[in-house]
Amino acid sequence: MALLFSHRQFWEDYRSGKAGVVENVLKDYAVPVIALVQLVKFPLIGVPRQAMIIAIATFLVDVAALYLITGGIMRFFEGERQKRQNRQEQMITAVIGFSLTPVWLAEPFYFLESWSWVFASAAILFSLFISGNGFSLLFDRINQSAMRNSALLLVTVCLAVFVVERGMLRLFNGFSL
Repeated sequence: MALLFSHRQFWEDYRSGKAGVVENVLKDYAVPVIALVQLVKFPLIGVPRQAMIIAIATFLVDVAALYLITGGIMRFFEGERQKRQNRQEQMITAVIGFSLTPVWLAEPFYFLESWSWVFASAAILFSLFISGNGFSLLFDRINQSAMRNSALLLVTVCLAVFVVERGMLRLFNGFSL
């Protein structure tokens, strides 16, 4: 909740290493949040077998997108610093892992036919805002072109995930499983 409503304080707490902030963001935070969002979709889908297949497929798409965005952004910051320290990689992973939370939490709203674009767009914009604050508070100097490319990658991959997941919903709704 602190990440969504007082993210500036959250990033300051993360930088100082206060208790309660996870060390391995991907394992301890991102994967459980993605899994919980998939469980929320079960009652919305209604058919247990179909819900399980859709949940597994969207879980895999979300995790793949997370790793794609994280790897790409590390690559953008690599040109800036040839020898990144382990802590810098951990901070980049944390910024992406935490900032994608609004996108994951908006996924159950993808079931709303005409309103799904509104929820996806708002989640992506909020994710950009959280990641921008995270990068600015965690890193002393930031290359502007790396930030611009990171934002473009995040938006592109999140939009692709939205389109793929909407397509999977339509595909699986068309089959009688």
